[in-house]
Amino acid sequence: METTKARSTRSTRKKEVRERLFGALGDELKFDVTLAPYTTFGIGGKAAFFYPATKPETLVFAVRTAQALKMRFLVLGGGSNLLVSDAGFKGLVIKNESDDILISGNQVTCQSGALLEDVVNRACTRGLSGLEFAAGIPGTVGGAIRGNAGAFGNSVGERLTKAVLLTSAGDIKEVEADYFRFAYRESKLKETGDLLLSATLRLRKGDRARIRGRIDGNLKKRRESVPWKDKSAGCFFKNVVLDGKKVSAGLLLDRVGAKRMHQGDARVFAGHANILINSGSASAADIRRLAARLRRKIEEKFGIKLEQEVVYIN
Repeated sequence: METTKARSTRSTRKKEVRERLFGALGDELKFDVTLAPYTTFGIGGKAAFFYPATKPETLVFAVRTAQALKMRFLVLGGGSNLLVSDAGFKGLVIKNESDDILISGNQVTCQSGALLEDVVNRACTRGLSGLEFAAGIPGTVGGAIRGNAGAFGNSVGERLTKAVLLTSAGDIKEVEADYFRFAYRESKLKETGDLLLSATLRLRKGDRARIRGRIDGNLKKRRESVPWKDKSAGCFFKNVVLDGKKVSAGLLLDRVGAKRMHQGDARVFAGHANILINSGSASAADIRRLAARLRRKIEEKFGIKLEQEVVYIN
């Protein structure tokens, strides 16, 4: 049981952190902000502190401030591919809103807070091909590169040439593509905690009409299997490799009757067994319980332990 002295110490520490954060970040710093509206799941409790960073400089400053105060922080992009705890986040949430996109020749340099969808469309407008596969993938460039997002047999990491990072030690450095050690839905950023500030993608010249046609075609395919009106975080589990071949987690889940399963307002999407949706007022706990049930069914039937693709923020 927490003593009166411990409560007093914790309260004093919180007040000091609040005052120092406000002194550093100013009026843009907000307190007790509900995170649900900032996630594609529409789920999440309150952030103790919330700060919108509109430029790479303010993003770096906010991160370094949190590091100096030895407090937890979370850089939030488009809010896709994550599930935030019902209890929220007892630290500083930095909303990455640095989203400039610069095109020179066949190269696109974009800040990490730029929406991937915007990058795809800007490239198309300039007659640059190579990102059509990413049409309809939600989230920001930062999240896409961290998780090596992809579709239709391609991934963002294949287009990257160089990037600027803020390392976990607080240093800024430029790196080449091989630094990331890209793999299926993986990059070195998940190991190091480095934060992407900007990325340069190499594309190729093409016909605008044909590029737009491929984008529209991919969007149509995605609409057939992805919930556009329901709140979700995309595919919940990673695909698996069996006997050297990649097998769809959705196919395995379909075979165990996943599409009929729900936990409160947390449901499996009828069009894709690997997508969980918030069909009303689902909690993070509902989503996690449903995911655990799905994982057990797969392990019981196939002896396979599914690995979660969606990141849980507790």
